[in-house]
Amino acid sequence: MPWLHNKAFRCLLFIVVVGATFYFLFLIREVVFSFLFGGLLAYFLYRPVLWMEKKGIKRMWAILIIYILAISLVSSALWFAIPKLVKELSSVASMMPQYAHKFEELVNQVNGIQWPGKLDQIVEQNVSKIENFIYGALQGFVSGMYSLLSKVLIIIFAPILAFYILKDWEDIRTSFLNILPPGTRREVSIMAEQIDEVIIQFTKGYLMISAMIGILIGIAAAIIGVKFALLIGIISALSELVPYFGPLLGGIPAVGLALSQSPQAALYMALAIIVFQQIEANIISPKIIGDKLGMHPLLIVFALLTGGELMGIWGMLIAVPLTASLIIIGHYIYLKIVES
Repeated sequence: MPWLHNKAFRCLLFIVVVGATFYFLFLIREVVFSFLFGGLLAYFLYRPVLWMEKKGIKRMWAILIIYILAISLVSSALWFAIPKLVKELSSVASMMPQYAHKFEELVNQVNGIQWPGKLDQIVEQNVSKIENFIYGALQGFVSGMYSLLSKVLIIIFAPILAFYILKDWEDIRTSFLNILPPGTRREVSIMAEQIDEVIIQFTKGYLMISAMIGILIGIAAAIIGVKFALLIGIISALSELVPYFGPLLGGIPAVGLALSQSPQAALYMALAIIVFQQIEANIISPKIIGDKLGMHPLLIVFALLTGGELMGIWGMLIAVPLTASLIIIGHYIYLKIVES
């Protein structure tokens, strides 16, 4: 069949096959997400397993020990935190009508102030915008958390997949490299090591920063006397995982809960968040993460917005390391094109 050797036909066939593959993956995206999450979990557990293996512990036992330690730590944290967290969430839910009433009173007070000149018109025009912004931000945060919780079954299934991936890590890696042409295997291995370094640096850095900010803001809320300090700390820690926009996402619920008690508490809470975020942005982040990613802030913002548009909160969480990885791959492809 001579048409099979036609370059244009083969190019078209390739595009159709790739498009059909992506469409199929989209249809089974929940399954794909399970395997991706399992692979990600295996990726982060591989180094501790490898370290234990170097100490003379067999791979299977090393995996089991890591799993037992991880389950013990998570269970202990949940045992102490969950009852208090559930209590705080129940209290917040039961007090929502009261919070709404206080917020309405505050808006009425702002509207009732006699502002000089045109300032009165500006305030009237923007109060509704501020209300809509706060409502939209809270709604987005709640829907994001719901989306996160809706993946519980996938998250539970992921450790099982991770176990098998860890057990046969080297075989899977070798099988993948064998698919590639022999001349590209070494270069792909080097590129994978660079991507690995970027992801590890980003993840370690942001997990440390998130934990620190969450603890500091939680302690600040407790000192100020704001109710639900544990909840505020957890929300701040989780939102901090999203670069740039995280402090805003975590700050709105914290200040909102403080405002439900008193304007003074809200002011102190806002000041504490601003101080901690400035310390994080100017001192902690440069030291922990530095310029490891090699990405311009505008590119990071673009990646976050794109990730959020495509995949919501999950997209924002993976946007930065994924973009950094794509830059490394793109640089490799560019060099190959130049060489050829």
